Amino acid sequence: MSYDIDITKTPPAHEPERQYYYMAKAKDFVEKKSKEIGRPMTYFVKTFGCPIVRVKKTL
Repeated sequence: MSYDIDITKTPPAHEPERQYYYMAKAKDFVEKKSKEIGRPMTYFVKTFGCPIVRVKKTL
């Protein structure tokens, strides 16, 4: 599926067009920022394990 995304317009109201709009906007931001700082942007994700606490019920 191909969408012609124009990030200069307002975001679409319906999915998945809305998601594609924001993905294109983020891609444009990353490209501009990478050129500005002179290197590719990177990221780091640190997780602290699962936030779900399992409770063992004893009767």
